[in-house]
Amino acid sequence: MKHQDYFFHMRFESASIEEIVDHVPDGVLGSAVSVLVAVDGEVVLEHHSGVTRRWDAPGAPNPLAAIPVTTATRFDLASVTKPIVAAALVGELHSQSIDTTLPAAELLPEFEDRRWRATTVAQLLGHTAGLPAEWFDRDPDPGARRFRAGARPERPAGAAHRYSCVGYIWAGLATEALAGAPLDEVVHRRVLGPLGMDSTGFRPAAELRPSIAATELQPTRGLVHGEVHDETAAALGGVSGNAGLFATGRDLLRFSEALRTGGEIDGSRVLPPAVAAALVTPLPLPDDPGFGQALGPRLDEDWMRSLGPRVAGHTGFTGTAFATEPGGRRSVVLLSNRVHPTRSSNDVREVRARVIDAASML
Repeated sequence: MKHQDYFFHMRFESASIEEIVDHVPDGVLGSAVSVLVAVDGEVVLEHHSGVTRRWDAPGAPNPLAAIPVTTATRFDLASVTKPIVAAALVGELHSQSIDTTLPAAELLPEFEDRRWRATTVAQLLGHTAGLPAEWFDRDPDPGARRFRAGARPERPAGAAHRYSCVGYIWAGLATEALAGAPLDEVVHRRVLGPLGMDSTGFRPAAELRPSIAATELQPTRGLVHGEVHDETAAALGGVSGNAGLFATGRDLLRFSEALRTGGEIDGSRVLPPAVAAALVTPLPLPDDPGFGQALGPRLDEDWMRSLGPRVAGHTGFTGTAFATEPGGRRSVVLLSNRVHPTRSSNDVREVRARVIDAASML
């Protein structure tokens, strides 16, 4: 057993959630953590620790006054943006009485080629569109012109399940085409506004920077703080289907709870039942990735399984995650800036699983 594995096993076997997140080794969760657990709609645990920015560079402490993490601290959600964008696109389709079998070519002329014409919106959202995992052109691309010209499937739609940021960038562009409005506006209209996620959005204002958890020191951008960490989303202007949202723990918990309850929060309908159901219903997959896939969230992935017999959630590269029991009792949010100031550790995976284990006992 590796030393790190031994540390986690011995230290966290029966620890509380607060102990788990407050006593991990340096570099595992970055400088900032927010964790929340709701049971039967009531918040039973809310814990914040650390500071929003500890470093200017590896080994170079931030000389400014450290700002403690609070309920108002916003985190770069990274790929947790994806299920929220999925909810916006499915919600927009629902409002127009269209289902997700709509061919992407009806919204995106780039898919009119006969090789890709059968690709559906559901395949974009379910990672089965045959698209590559990443788009590596990180030069500024306003309007996604180079992306539109060059990002194409590598294999036939429906041939395999392959996690794809490229598919979600296309999903964001499809959302704009369907709604006739910018992606950030549609996300607000279909998801953030109805759910009361007032502290969530793309491209946070400069004055919010002190309350935002910093992320990584990147070679060409310096210490990223208050701007999207994902290089591709940054190149596309900060509003993208794959990444770019910033949120507080309380806001992300509201999204989680909407999926748990089938679209209700505090007794009010916030998502159409069909939209909420689509985000937690397993899709038929051409292969077995070891977990289920809905339109956006993953289902019953290994780190979340102990929460209950049926769990939906998602993770983000920056150290973010949520998990919820559709039709069940619990929702859990764990936000960190584990890439601050570098992406040198992946032990957040172990912490995440330990938090879920502990939350299942509350």
